[in-house]
Amino acid sequence: MRFISHLDMTRFMSRLIRRANIPVWYTEGFNPHLYMTFALPLSLGFESDYNVLDIRVLDDDYDISVLPKKLNDVCPPYITFFDVAEPQKKAGDVTAAEFDITFDDNGVIAKDINDFLVRDSIVVLKKTKKGGEKEIEVADKIKAFSLENNDGNTILKITLPAGSVENLNPELFLNKFFEESGKYYCYVVNRTAILDSNGKLFK
Repeated sequence: MRFISHLDMTRFMSRLIRRANIPVWYTEGFNPHLYMTFALPLSLGFESDYNVLDIRVLDDDYDISVLPKKLNDVCPPYITFFDVAEPQKKAGDVTAAEFDITFDDNGVIAKDINDFLVRDSIVVLKKTKKGGEKEIEVADKIKAFSLENNDGNTILKITLPAGSVENLNPELFLNKFFEESGKYYCYVVNRTAILDSNGKLFK
């Protein structure tokens, strides 16, 4: 699913919810649409083990515990719904996300990427909404990271700011690392958690 855009994913989920016959609330007005919100949209090309989708059912007495099964029954095998709960926080409370970045490198870049990430300054170019570019400092935005080895390949586990206030796409510093080191390897980015301001799983 990592090559499916957020817009396509939204359309997919809307059709899936209708197919599962879930009594959901639609907005009112000239062009009603299903009320549905992703807490943190996923960048194109990324995988994710943790997504949060907010919907509103029509009946306050509806047994929401049946929702994961109803959705899984009509869902392709590569998407799984594993829990449901009443909303505890708003999407604006999202402040960070955890990622596993797996490099197809036979373990050779572990030291280089560690030395890169512990630097006092990492300046990258980020595109602006107007199509230009600006320099931003990202070293102080990296909240935590560790390196592991899996079947000979390097896995970077990293926590980065995410949400409406501040957001750091890991590809920004990855591109900088490849450019400076001259070492380019295939990699897969998998988001493993969405966190609130207390460092707890966002729900």
